[in-house]
Amino acid sequence: MDVHDRNKLRRNHRHLKRTISTRYITGYLYEKGTLTIDDVDRINGQATEEDKTETLLFMLPRKGPAAFRNFCMALKEKYDGVPLYKEVADKLESTLSSDEEKEGEQGTSSEIPEHVARWDLLRKHRRDIATCLDTAKTCWMLIDADVLTERERNVIEREDSPPERAETLLRILPTKGPNAFHAFCKALEEQERHDLAALLAGEPGRVYNPVTNVTKTVGHFFTSGDAGKVHDAMGGERSLIVLSGITGSGKTQLALWQAQLFIDRFPTAVVWRIDGRDKHTFVTDKQNLLQALKEKVPTDDSKVDACVAKALDSRGTPVLLILDDLDDGLLLSPNILKERPDSKTLLITHRKRLQQPANVSIPDDSYTYINGFAEEEAVDFLRLQLQQPQYPTDELQRLAGKFSGLPLGLAAARSYIRNSHTSAENYLTLLEQRKTASKIEEDADKWMSQFYDKPELLETGRNLFAALRLAVSKLEPQAKSMFQLTAYMDRMRIPIVVLKDDVKESPAMRNLALNSLVMQVEDLSLGTVSGIDNDRVLTVHEVTQLVMRLSITEHQEKECLKKLLDILLKYFSKDNRYTKSGKLTELLKPHVGKALEYTKEHNDDGSFYLALARLSEVYGFMHTQDGMPGNAEEHLRAAKKYIEDLAGINWRDVHLEVDQKLREYGSFISLDEQGRVEEKSMKEAEVLYWKLSAASKRLPDEVFTSMIHSKVIQEHDLALFHALGKTPTDLAASVRNKEPLTPEQYKKMVADGIAIPTDRMKEVYLPELYASISYSLGRCFFYLKEKYAEDLAGRDRLIRSIQHAYYVSVQIKKHAGVSVLHKYLAEANALLYLRLEEGGKTPEEQRRDAEHARRKYSEFVEGRGEYFEFGVLKKSGQDKYSLMNCHRQLVKCFNKLIELSDTQEERLAYYEQAQTQCRKMTEYAEQQVLRDDYGKIVERPERLADYYNTAGTFLAGDGDRKKLDEAIDWFHKAYELEKEKEKEDYPLSGALFGLAQGLARRNEGDDLENAERYVRELLELYNRKWPGKKGDIERAKKIEDDINQLK
Repeated sequence: MDVHDRNKLRRNHRHLKRTISTRYITGYLYEKGTLTIDDVDRINGQATEEDKTETLLFMLPRKGPAAFRNFCMALKEKYDGVPLYKEVADKLESTLSSDEEKEGEQGTSSEIPEHVARWDLLRKHRRDIATCLDTAKTCWMLIDADVLTERERNVIEREDSPPERAETLLRILPTKGPNAFHAFCKALEEQERHDLAALLAGEPGRVYNPVTNVTKTVGHFFTSGDAGKVHDAMGGERSLIVLSGITGSGKTQLALWQAQLFIDRFPTAVVWRIDGRDKHTFVTDKQNLLQALKEKVPTDDSKVDACVAKALDSRGTPVLLILDDLDDGLLLSPNILKERPDSKTLLITHRKRLQQPANVSIPDDSYTYINGFAEEEAVDFLRLQLQQPQYPTDELQRLAGKFSGLPLGLAAARSYIRNSHTSAENYLTLLEQRKTASKIEEDADKWMSQFYDKPELLETGRNLFAALRLAVSKLEPQAKSMFQLTAYMDRMRIPIVVLKDDVKESPAMRNLALNSLVMQVEDLSLGTVSGIDNDRVLTVHEVTQLVMRLSITEHQEKECLKKLLDILLKYFSKDNRYTKSGKLTELLKPHVGKALEYTKEHNDDGSFYLALARLSEVYGFMHTQDGMPGNAEEHLRAAKKYIEDLAGINWRDVHLEVDQKLREYGSFISLDEQGRVEEKSMKEAEVLYWKLSAASKRLPDEVFTSMIHSKVIQEHDLALFHALGKTPTDLAASVRNKEPLTPEQYKKMVADGIAIPTDRMKEVYLPELYASISYSLGRCFFYLKEKYAEDLAGRDRLIRSIQHAYYVSVQIKKHAGVSVLHKYLAEANALLYLRLEEGGKTPEEQRRDAEHARRKYSEFVEGRGEYFEFGVLKKSGQDKYSLMNCHRQLVKCFNKLIELSDTQEERLAYYEQAQTQCRKMTEYAEQQVLRDDYGKIVERPERLADYYNTAGTFLAGDGDRKKLDEAIDWFHKAYELEKEKEKEDYPLSGALFGLAQGLARRNEGDDLENAERYVRELLELYNRKWPGKKGDIERAKKIEDDINQLK
């Protein structure tokens, strides 16, 4: 661009920035070829309109001689027939440049003002200056001098290359007033660029004589949020700043960056980096410092620190000591940490807290924790060399996540991806494979070595994988063994109580081992722990998990997975009846999901079939409990397939056997007092039982030792044993500490009749597991009715699964004499639920089925049977949870009978009975809510809100005004419970429906306003989480329409 045009832009810079909007200009400039698509993306990517305009103005001078004319034409363009910026364009074109003004001036001195002449010198030599200017340092100096603003520095740093950043800075400076020139010259002098300063002013430079051994930061250094924290700490009152964080987080580079700034500020300072890896390097670098200061080096190493302190005091200049990679705080001494005017000590460590000698004290507020890049920063760092559209943002986000935002890993990854022209997605795939990851690591190591003076000595400083392997190797053997298990879990909120099962010691020693793991992992910055005792959770870096997986052989990996699965099988159960006891299962869910992913890759020989089946079933079941049944089917069907493969079940053979049995009976359908029963399901269950039982007997003894004898007992199971007076010694302590059963405890439980002997469990284990899986799979029907409304074959398969669960359980009782829990659950929570489904039935058939369900639930209320789950007594007689559930179902039975009543007298009779059942349901529900001394709920049924919603629905249907008020109260209690859980599930939607409808019906005060708020929340929830439930969404919209009409 012509210099006169460039000056016109400069003289109107602030006016243009405040006046115009780039969205009316960039399109025209793109059409004329002035801007590229990348230029447009960069402009649109700025945060504010002023930032966008300023970015455009800084671009234009580099866009050729036609850029100014095209810019003015763009300003004159009409938008909707109106030339928005014609006056701005006219003013811009009529502006006189500096030279033109001088030519037109009359009666003034021909002498050029000094500051104008100097800016002309800057323009003349701009290209030469730009090729060697350290822009980052200069910007910080100019900010300190109040010449540049942070916004301007951000604009400069967004440029792609150092020369472009320098060019942009040099274009900004003339707009900053006459003082900017002097500040810039001072910055050049402080950087020992006397040659550049001479070009501009010819003034002699300051004395520049630092004593230093620090190198510059790596070329890919990126100013992040961590840099801001360190800069603030360096500007604070503390003379000692400790940079603590995981290896590869950029601590050393941040220190080197600060070292350069320190030298810039104090040109005669002592800035010395001391390697703290071990005692030898620590002493050697201090001896080298004495030599650099031209001081005598003592032969006695114990006197080195005192000599260093004396030498630094004698020099009398500011001092910055960088104690790098120091994890042994006992190497420190008061002489090394001595405070001096304008001096700092930067201590770099992996330790969260350093051990200190008696004569050294490091205050807690000296620590600055370095975490690496935030996700947005990491993407910006990658984006500097990996541009769209070849590298989509979501891929870069995954890449940033894989390396946990650690700069050391991201720099090597970025270089590899760019140089190999591969996608980030492909790179991540290669990184997960042991052989290809090793080659990638080798290439990354070669690339990073260029930034180190002695690369052969600094592998762990330039290679993130090597550094993390070293950090993990510092763990004690037992802690390392436990920590290794986390490589196959999700990285967030790992409940570490389960890891102690890796320790084959007494409970006390296991707890000590767990405490030691926590201290070592946090001390080495390998993870962070929150919570106390058995509620502690661990979060680790994803890249640390990757390194641990890649650091072991395939055989070791398989052994590690087997160990982890054995542990998860003990703790991960379907019993989530209560919030507190079900908390661990909820926490384990994402970790089980990860473990399943890795295990499937290693199940080529079928050795993990049983563990995969059990964990997949519970994992699928938990999806139904979390309001995500659509995600449950895949895992439940997989679990069923694993068991069928393990037992060698071929459905073609099963059907042949069943057909033969049915021909013998001469009937496919039988009618009994329960109504219609599919004889085929019964016969299939019989065939399945014998095949599963035979396979179960072939299982090795260790299966029963790991999955049954050493399972973890829940608190409500312990309460049942207490009620029966059959609690084994020390079992209460085991439950409290989440310890698995011991062989002695299980033996005592067998003797007391609350556990099943091993020989009988060998016969029933697989049949029971199959029944459990079939039950969980079949119940998906109740959550996915809309999905299967048109898929009748799919619906029938799910219903068949429920029937298999029940009839296989019947076979277990018949042949092994064991009443398993899923016989009760399949009938109470599935088969009888089906009876209450309308499904095209006539009113008479609906009445018959409702009466049948009422009779059965009434029998359950009175019943006193015992039911076992995988060897341990789970239900005996009447328990409050089952009673609560049965009374809820009785309410639904009577509601159905009320709908089908022929007379008002019959309807009133049913209503009174329903009211009684509703009262009993809520009483049993409230009795199970436990509170502490302060009234806070510490335990309650997990699905308590469901029962509150049932009460609300029943009372709202009465039509009575007082009952409606009571119904709204129940819905509100349900709503508050679910919001407190911070988990979106079907009980929340039920509460929202009830509140919206109830408040709209009552229509008092601000009821309609609140109803509208609830229905909006309801629609947002469905559209976000359950968009496939079209019927419920339409129902919510209908309520919204009704509310609008009432308003």
